[in-house]
Amino acid sequence: MTGSFAACSDSYRSELTGSGTGPGATSSGGGGEGGADTESAGTFGEGGRCEYTCSNDLKKVISCNGVTVEECEPEYGCVNAKCEPNPCEAAEKSKSSYGCDYWALKTALMPTTKGACFAAMIANTWDLPVKINVERGGEQLPAENFAYIPKWNETLSKVDYDKYDPNNGLAIGQVAVLFLSRKSAAASVEDCPEPGALDLETGVPGTGRGSAFHITTDYPVVAYQMLPYGGGKAAFTSATLLLPTSAWDVNYVAINGYSESESVSPEDYQGAYPSLAIVAHQDDTDVTILPSVDVLGGTNVEPASQGEAKTYSLNAGEFLQITQAEELTGSPIESTKPVGVFGAHACMVVPNTTGDCDSGQQQIAPVRATGNEYVAVRYRNRIADRDESPPWRIVGMVNGTELSWEPSKPNGAPDTINLGEVYEFEAGEPFVVRSQGVNSPFYVGQYMTGGNAYMTIGDPDWINVVPPSQFLDYYVFFTDPTYPETSLVVTRTRSKLTGEFADVDLDCAGTLSGWKTVGEYEYTIVDLSTGNFESVGDCSNGRHEMRSELPFGVTVWGWGAIQQNYRVSYAYPAGAGFLPINEVEIPPTAN
Repeated sequence: MTGSFAACSDSYRSELTGSGTGPGATSSGGGGEGGADTESAGTFGEGGRCEYTCSNDLKKVISCNGVTVEECEPEYGCVNAKCEPNPCEAAEKSKSSYGCDYWALKTALMPTTKGACFAAMIANTWDLPVKINVERGGEQLPAENFAYIPKWNETLSKVDYDKYDPNNGLAIGQVAVLFLSRKSAAASVEDCPEPGALDLETGVPGTGRGSAFHITTDYPVVAYQMLPYGGGKAAFTSATLLLPTSAWDVNYVAINGYSESESVSPEDYQGAYPSLAIVAHQDDTDVTILPSVDVLGGTNVEPASQGEAKTYSLNAGEFLQITQAEELTGSPIESTKPVGVFGAHACMVVPNTTGDCDSGQQQIAPVRATGNEYVAVRYRNRIADRDESPPWRIVGMVNGTELSWEPSKPNGAPDTINLGEVYEFEAGEPFVVRSQGVNSPFYVGQYMTGGNAYMTIGDPDWINVVPPSQFLDYYVFFTDPTYPETSLVVTRTRSKLTGEFADVDLDCAGTLSGWKTVGEYEYTIVDLSTGNFESVGDCSNGRHEMRSELPFGVTVWGWGAIQQNYRVSYAYPAGAGFLPINEVEIPPTAN
């Protein structure tokens, strides 16, 4: 793949030139080269380079300095700096978390959680009502039977669920929860609060193949999935931002949730293994993996040897899941047609031997949408006067990637990293890490540790850290009202034109304050709900909007803090871009 991209707005996406390829390798790291690393030349707006582009929410044509040139009508979306009459096409070309076509799949869980409630959440970010369509395995599933609009009942301190109306659609700014599956018989965790689309187990035990849910809409939305749904009483919960199929690609590096869970009593976490899932959007999709460890195989999944490329064939909606004790993190993946890749863990212990365990899941960005600079800011302390220093992970994608750190390098963090190498270290203070250029991308993941060391408040969780080059300037998201503690970690960028920061507004709090500096960025942490479901000012859980004139990042964190909600947490990025920001290819071929 080749091409060039010119940044023409006040964003943090860099200009690309050159091309790059990289032969894969095993986890010991050989192979992998990027194209020429270049940064944006000159200042935006100089030398006639000030071109029109589209706003991140696809609703406006803007100039290179962010000034609105044209507002698109609701039936139109911005494509190639023009208002065009197909918003879904605009979303498809934008390659962000806005989209009209998603696949949700139930990722790995421990055997003891069989039948757990699996749900997707759809946030209507458009200026018209949205119609929702769901199918699985070619069977249409009427959304009115399992889609609900959650509302917090202040009087009874509980969530009420209003049925979705397929005739009127999902109203502007609303969030719908789709209860996709739940096997009621003999299930061991909290049931869905309302009937699900299917009363059966839609996950795959161990390694095998499964069928995903296809969710489509007539206007752009943002989608998430949560497993199990139901807050603290559900236990084991994790969540992920879903990538629309327009953001999928054919080249990835595998990322598992974490290493195999260990305990002083091995029987505590039987089946608590790292997992990887790959789902196809089209029939006859061949997926080739160069595994960093042996793939043991399973039902309809042939084994594979470390360092030897193995190809698996998938049809539309079919997913391949590999769940085993040894991680595949760092393994190159290539497909003949775009696929979605999920990292997961059946129930991870972070750090190992420190309980309790929770599931983990994140949909992974393609290689070409992976950044080379990250701002890392952890969640706020679970106990006010106890500073935390959680684990972080960095996974290399290109040999010879040189890392620089601000304000200082955390203990155990690397100076250089190669393709397939995984480094884990602890850091309590915010930091910025970057490589020598856009064609030396790498992955960064953040973890929450087990709650046993913090009076059983919260439990293990894992999120992708979004690079500033993929920040957006507008978000609509949903925070689960069944969690008593919810907070937002917000990171903002400077203007490349003026060097100044822009205000960030949250619907319930107005203009945010309390900003602190890390490198060239600023961050703040905002509480929505604390203690025993106590609102903070006018903020509480539910649907929220945030906006700014400049790109910023938002991560949602929720955890249990009272007895019936102990040892649970969830987190996800509120949104992200997935535009190609490098020209690296990592084919699954051995040296």
